[in-house]
Amino acid sequence: MDQAKLTNKKLEGSIRRAIDNGSTNPMKVIVQTKDGLKEEDQRLVSSLGGKIIDNLWIINAYSAELTPKAIEMMILSDRIVRIFPDSEVHN
Repeated sequence: MDQAKLTNKKLEGSIRRAIDNGSTNPMKVIVQTKDGLKEEDQRLVSSLGGKIIDNLWIINAYSAELTPKAIEMMILSDRIVRIFPDSEVHN
């Protein structure tokens, strides 16, 4: 699958726009994986200059702070299911 299709499939719209606009500001995101946070995820995030904030094991995900460029690299991993913005939920 080419990178454009991966981007559309794995990224929420506001993250995709940040990448398209060339933003370099770190973003707080939730990274959903096939089977939760593993050591290889920790290595990947670290190698891309990011920081894992919390293990969200109940939803097979973790929260992290990453630059849009790092997010763009992460979507190439087969382990990543989807990446969402980490923001407050309001009723």
